Amino acid sequence: MKVLFPDGSCSPVEVEELLAFSMEGRKRVKDQILKIDETFAPVTFSYTDRRSGNAITVLTLEEKQHPSLARLSDEPGATEDASPMLPVAVGTTAAAQPLQPVHLVIPENSKGYSYRRLFAAYLENARDIVVLDPYVRAFGQIRNFMELVQLLHELTPEGEETKVRLVTKSDPSRPVEQDDNLRKIQDSCAGSRVSVEYEYDTSDSFHARSLTTDTGWKISLDRGLDIYQRYEISPFSLASGVQEERLTKAFEMTCLRTTG
Repeated sequence: MKVLFPDGSCSPVEVEELLAFSMEGRKRVKDQILKIDETFAPVTFSYTDRRSGNAITVLTLEEKQHPSLARLSDEPGATEDASPMLPVAVGTTAAAQPLQPVHLVIPENSKGYSYRRLFAAYLENARDIVVLDPYVRAFGQIRNFMELVQLLHELTPEGEETKVRLVTKSDPSRPVEQDDNLRKIQDSCAGSRVSVEYEYDTSDSFHARSLTTDTGWKISLDRGLDIYQRYEISPFSLASGVQEERLTKAFEMTCLRTTG
């Protein structure tokens, strides 16, 4: 604090960010000590926001990503809201339960998040999906869209068809390359379980990014499909083929019912 703000002119948000960061680093050391020697006494890593009076528990990134492997149940002050609550996985017994609206905040440099894990449950049984994302332009962004198409192909039963319509913005620097790549996706899906259409929105007000289904769900993503940091695209790269192995950008997702 003295180095970054020698004159003491820092906002409450900046104080909170540095406090949580320093407590997380110390907590990580303490957690490892407890794993080595359980005779050490557990410590509650939390602070109280004097503006609201709420006690806030600090968790490490590992606990948020893998709560089932962390010692959350032994952590004094730990709560069931310690990690982002994801929808139940498609194909599990719990998936038969009614879906609920959800809001998730995923931190920077997280692992373990795929389109399937995040929102596949909300796409299941949908046969008409509209994707609004003005930034499906660069190769990596178009690849993200292709991975969504692949997920929808997996979710669509044999003998049925899911229609996907992408609305995006034309790339001002490489429009021909963008259109060529999107057309290749469209052509490759011809005759499959998924049909792809795309169009370019020319309005200046097109910013929001979402997926809307004919089953009454809207999935809002503040970064659209571009939720991953750069990774090596190679047939020998695990991250290239497994989304869960990629580091994420910080993003938020909200799933809401639009009908019914």
